[in-house]
Amino acid sequence: MLNATALRSTKVGLLALGIVSFALATFGPWFNLLLGYALMVASMAVAVAGIWWADRSAHETRRTHTMTNGIYAKSGAILSVVALILSTYYTGFLVLILVFWPLWFIALLLTWAFHRAWIDSNVASEVRA
Repeated sequence: MLNATALRSTKVGLLALGIVSFALATFGPWFNLLLGYALMVASMAVAVAGIWWADRSAHETRRTHTMTNGIYAKSGAILSVVALILSTYYTGFLVLILVFWPLWFIALLLTWAFHRAWIDSNVASEVRA
């Protein structure tokens, strides 16, 4: 059985790349800086949602072995990460990340630790029971 969350992450990853492409088109002949930045921020939000759904799909298949996500969860995560990198580069947010990389590194480590604790505690199955 194909996991719907994995397919959703791929669709959202493609949507994020589409929004980035459309935002880059706003820097062309009909230049509108405000619209370009708004689209880049929207693509970042959509990319984060794609990464979240890809992670959720990976954990669903570990809990239920009859489900499969095929290549869809990985491709959704990769598309979302590419869209996120492009968006951060073109908005200048990447410079902010590179300047304050120690703080971002510590924040990512803490987020990863809380994520692993949440997954290992198996709260979702306890709530349903």
